[in-house]
Amino acid sequence: MLNRIMPPGTLASQEPRTSSASSLIRKLANILVVPGEVFEETVSSALTLKNWLVPTALVCVTGLVLTRVAAPKDQIAVTVAGLVSGGAVTTVQAESLSTHWQINSILLACLGAFLGTFWSAFVLWSIGRWLLKSCFSFHKTLEIVGLAATIIALGDIVTALLIVASGDSAARPALSLLVGGTGPTEVVYASLRAVNFFQVWATAVLAIGLSKLSCASFKEAAFWVFGWWLVARLGLLLLA
Repeated sequence: MLNRIMPPGTLASQEPRTSSASSLIRKLANILVVPGEVFEETVSSALTLKNWLVPTALVCVTGLVLTRVAAPKDQIAVTVAGLVSGGAVTTVQAESLSTHWQINSILLACLGAFLGTFWSAFVLWSIGRWLLKSCFSFHKTLEIVGLAATIIALGDIVTALLIVASGDSAARPALSLLVGGTGPTEVVYASLRAVNFFQVWATAVLAIGLSKLSCASFKEAAFWVFGWWLVARLGLLLLA
């Protein structure tokens, strides 16, 4: 049973549901349409490892597909050849780099997916613990973040299809689609590209999950979650 401190005004804590839980496939499908119901069931159920492990593994797979589409072999070969001609690497090093490029891509995609899940869970748990003054299980937070990662996986698939259709490896399902790559300045284009529709969707779903975990209102949870999302995007833009 999930142990948490209920906010003022709540008379009783929720008890685990005794009815049969939904299957994982049903959860992954329903997270796209009724995330609140999925999170309510998840919060009141026993800890389940597959709730975050399977969606995170799914993000690994879709991330690999996106990497292959965004950086095909011929583009990789051109990049390596440029490094050789520029004197950055030797011919022997270039051969080794080409050989291990795919393996490194797999490792980075999977490592990024799992680190992203744990980091997002830590951020969400910290917001609930320190800003919303609510105590809940980190493992439950991990389940919430993992289930929400289904949207990220869907976004990877849409991005890959968009790249194939447009022939532009920089194409993203973001505000940048509305202006194209030639009109605005580089800074404006990068800012519009940072507003990815699927990332905004996933952030809204995480806010719903946080409200269910902390028993706070959606408005309060969304304020902090979107605030963190905005700060993170600004930080990435400044580092770019």
